[in-house]
Amino acid sequence: MLSFIENLYSTDKAGALSDTGFILDDFWLQDTAVIENIERRHGAWDVCLVFAHYLQPLKLIKRKITNFASFKKAEVTAHYMRRLAAKDQRGTMIINEKSIVVNLS
Repeated sequence: MLSFIENLYSTDKAGALSDTGFILDDFWLQDTAVIENIERRHGAWDVCLVFAHYLQPLKLIKRKITNFASFKKAEVTAHYMRRLAAKDQRGTMIINEKSIVVNLS
């Protein structure tokens, strides 16, 4: 899902100010699925958490948590940080990829 959203980033279409209004109105964060994202950047493993609304997956916020030299440490930290940040501790709240509908025309 993250690679699909990253491909949308490269369309270079300017957004309106109202498109980012949901960030200030943070009540929607109560119904988010938390996804851990580990990526290698500048010789270290960055641990990021992605908070995505489970009904509207394009409504998301990605936050960098920390970085590690070891992938295993990054993986363990990402797992526990996701569990701490998630309102749904069991991880049953998931994102349905079929709910992402984008018209590029």
